[in-house]
Amino acid sequence: MAEDTLVKDALTDAMIKAGAELTRKLDEAEWPIVASFWLYVPELNTWKLVVASPVVALSGPRQAYESIQKALATLPSARAQLALSNIEVVEPRHYLVSLLRVAINTGPTINGIRFTKNVINGHFIHDAYIYRMSDRAPGGQAA
Repeated sequence: MAEDTLVKDALTDAMIKAGAELTRKLDEAEWPIVASFWLYVPELNTWKLVVASPVVALSGPRQAYESIQKALATLPSARAQLALSNIEVVEPRHYLVSLLRVAINTGPTINGIRFTKNVINGHFIHDAYIYRMSDRAPGGQAA
């Protein structure tokens, strides 16, 4: 009997660097980010860069994607690793952000925390790489 084996797409060093560069660039533009992290989506066998910002709640995702697109345009090396289709913008109170915030709080800095095969409040997290997980953006804007 043949077995199907699914090989998980790797989160590469270049992707990790690109996510950090984009997060840093958005910080420099004073665009408030309370959470920024790569999340492995097993159903799609892919990684998504999740960015949580109060801007999404106040102005909607379109404005958030436009700001991210502008930041990416200034980062040629990150642009090679990131497309808007790899990025998901969410409100700070999104269930996944709230869930991860229970276990991790980085404050407003940019970190590099690998969070693999963990359970939080009964929810299994396959894999994540966390830059920021906070209740406030660097400028002090609350989630």
